[in-house]
Amino acid sequence: MKKQFRVLALLLVLVMALAACNNGGNKDAEDTKQEDQVDDNEKTDETDDDADKDDEDQAKDDDPVAAYFEQQEGLKFTHDGDPIEGGTLLVGMALDSPFVGVFEDTLYQDAFDWDMMGQTMYHTTDTGEDFKEASSGALDLDFNEADKTVTITIKDGFKWNDGTDVVAKDIVYNYEIICHPEYTGVRYDGDLQNVVGAEEYHSGEADTISGITTPDDKTVVVQFKEFYPGILWGAGLWLNPINYEYVKDVPVKDLAESDQVRKAPMSTGPFVLDKLVEGESVEWVANEHFWGGAPKIERIRMEVVPSANVLASLKAGKYDLITSMPASIMDELDDLKGYTVFEKPELAYNYTAFKLGKWDDDAKRNVLDPDAKMSDVKLRQAIAMAVDYDAIGQEFYKGLRTRGSSLIIPAFVNLHNFEADSYTYDPERAKELLDEAGYVDVDGDGFREDPNGEPFVINYASMAGGETAEPISQFEIQSWEEVGLKVELATGRLIEFQAFYDKVQNDDPEIDMYSAAWGTGSNPDPNGLYSEVAFFNMSRFVDDELTDALDRIASPDSMDDDFREQAYKDFDKVMFENCPVFPTFYRNKKEVINKRVKYWDASFQLGDNEDFRWNELELTADAPLTE
Repeated sequence: MKKQFRVLALLLVLVMALAACNNGGNKDAEDTKQEDQVDDNEKTDETDDDADKDDEDQAKDDDPVAAYFEQQEGLKFTHDGDPIEGGTLLVGMALDSPFVGVFEDTLYQDAFDWDMMGQTMYHTTDTGEDFKEASSGALDLDFNEADKTVTITIKDGFKWNDGTDVVAKDIVYNYEIICHPEYTGVRYDGDLQNVVGAEEYHSGEADTISGITTPDDKTVVVQFKEFYPGILWGAGLWLNPINYEYVKDVPVKDLAESDQVRKAPMSTGPFVLDKLVEGESVEWVANEHFWGGAPKIERIRMEVVPSANVLASLKAGKYDLITSMPASIMDELDDLKGYTVFEKPELAYNYTAFKLGKWDDDAKRNVLDPDAKMSDVKLRQAIAMAVDYDAIGQEFYKGLRTRGSSLIIPAFVNLHNFEADSYTYDPERAKELLDEAGYVDVDGDGFREDPNGEPFVINYASMAGGETAEPISQFEIQSWEEVGLKVELATGRLIEFQAFYDKVQNDDPEIDMYSAAWGTGSNPDPNGLYSEVAFFNMSRFVDDELTDALDRIASPDSMDDDFREQAYKDFDKVMFENCPVFPTFYRNKKEVINKRVKYWDASFQLGDNEDFRWNELELTADAPLTE
């Protein structure tokens, strides 16, 4: 399902940093309250309440986990007005090209396709602590570490949009599609290969996947070779069903292009596809058989809107919400009439990385080069400390970006180390480190030579895109120049998105360091990005202590909470001390919801409560409000 493969999505979205209370402000408030109590005893109860509130605020400041959950509670909105009967939710998709339109969880590859079908056709399970998979009104999940199994029990009432029951084969067939030799998608990976019998089925040695059994028509048992923590986050699990009887006659190699997937997919979610203009728009109609209850609105219409037209469309009240809001209009949203505007954290981070080796395609592993230009750790640390990323976040992004501290984002609240060491802005210390490493200005031109006295130029790759990309890269280059480092843009200019990743992934010798971003998805395990065998470990850094920490994160021992927490801390420590990669930003983005939507929940919905689903949506007017 979606939680497994979004881990490696190359998205330019990042996650939030927690807002801390101002201690100086609290002290000033306390001084004022003391004066009030002396001057007017009638104010005593009120000021006692204020003092209690200050104590609460200070406690939240001291407890970032509590602050995090309070921030999530602030992403739930109730608007005035009485709900009307029915109505159509209007959704704009900020996209400058046609959408693909593969409406099937095992087969789609475009994030916009998921934006369309995630809340309409699926949302099968609930979101547990730290984004773990959790049972819902559709499925019960039983994770058995001792037996290395997950038992999936289909609940009564979990039905297809035609009223027929979801059965075990509808779960099993997902595995048979992905593991099929003629599968055309991208989901067959190491997590699927950890299912007993999956590799034999994929190679054609077996007709069934031996590790997937169905004791009855409502139960599926998935047997794993190793039971590691990623399974709790959905690694190797496929829980959104596909209607076997509906698609069984379509060869797997043709399934992604079939009418059953592209034009008339069956749904177990609150809505079902009703009308489609390929690449342009899709309309969904209420599914009266939805297990969570029939939707309160009648329809949802989603359509492509060019990014340049988004703001004007919102001002005209054309949409209730926009997916993938363009960053270029964030500053102009606050005064938007008829909408609630809010900041939402993203599951991702920006980072800068240093090229330290090569990918060995034959051995399928990273190979560290001890003689790489950027091999000196003090050089890397100095580069990390030379740029004021807090200032960039404020000046260029109006506070929506804040400097990162750990490569485990704060959204993984029980695994993120809120006290982790980080490279804060300190240009004087950066100069000292460069001096210690032997990078000194020999010829007096203001730029440091390498330890051998030779000219030293760092080739830096940064992506083109948006109005801020160029000035930010120049700010960074100027900051590095101020500590004596000569840094130039690789290729002489910012690099277009696809070309950028082609160069970085293929270890282009023109690149010594680069800045990019990772979408983490909902699985915190960093193995897919930083292990010795991870192709996406594009710094190519390999280290025994790092391998040990990553192995412990992914080991069965890490099923123990304390063991897992320490393994993540050790990962942080190794990455900080070696600095092959350092996080530059966590990021919020602004989103909007029209005030005619009675209730809207934009939180991550972590914990024991049932998730918010779109069958709960209600509208208070026939069209989006503009006042």
